[in-house]
Amino acid sequence: MKISRRILLFYIVLNFSLCVNLSDTAAQEDTPYFREDFSSNGLSVWGAPTFEVYSIKADPGMVSNSGGINYLRLGAPESDKYPSGFIYTKDRFSYGSYSAGIKVSDNPGAVASFFACSEISKIFTDGTHDEIDFELLTAEPHSVLMSTWYVATGTEGGLQTTTHSSFLWKDPSFDIREWHVYRFDRHPERVEFFIDGKKVWTSRRAIPKRELQIALNIYTINTWKEVRYPPRGEAVQMTDWVEYKKFKIEN
Repeated sequence: MKISRRILLFYIVLNFSLCVNLSDTAAQEDTPYFREDFSSNGLSVWGAPTFEVYSIKADPGMVSNSGGINYLRLGAPESDKYPSGFIYTKDRFSYGSYSAGIKVSDNPGAVASFFACSEISKIFTDGTHDEIDFELLTAEPHSVLMSTWYVATGTEGGLQTTTHSSFLWKDPSFDIREWHVYRFDRHPERVEFFIDGKKVWTSRRAIPKRELQIALNIYTINTWKEVRYPPRGEAVQMTDWVEYKKFKIEN
């Protein structure tokens, strides 16, 4: 009788463990749905826009790949516009985990960003897009600005509203001029931001609803005081890889 009870207890524990493991596996897929390692010179899955807005002029000539690294440059001004590197995926993605390995060069006056946007062209027209951002200010290398937008209607700001939420994370031991992994997990009701695997902020306001294009760019802007415009020399954003993993949303 004692042996039968032990066997029964063993099977109960085993079945419980299997259920927990299966539930965890279903919550997130380990195989990337999208992965870019920049190992070739081509950018076939990416677009490189041309536009002029604020203080920048997007220029495909400021985009290059070398040694498995993507380089986006912010160059010397042409008249009153700074040529800048900008790329975005042609495909759109839904809920899941978005991540990238990024390093930024020195020189204050630039903003390097890894973000996702519902429609890239809207950024440069009426701004009625959804967006999730990591932004790295070269003037504040120990800080990272994270934002969510739901129907964005303007440039960056500090207000927490139903359409915009942001948080400036600071850590004196952290430096954007070194390699780091930036990741955000997008859920229907929240966006969780991670740096090197550590959760640093959760936004529950201004949560995007539409599918998003992944984008990388480096730029400058003269209306954002923390940028310390104008740039002091060329600035470069280096990206080792970009990845998207979709996960199952539990009802």
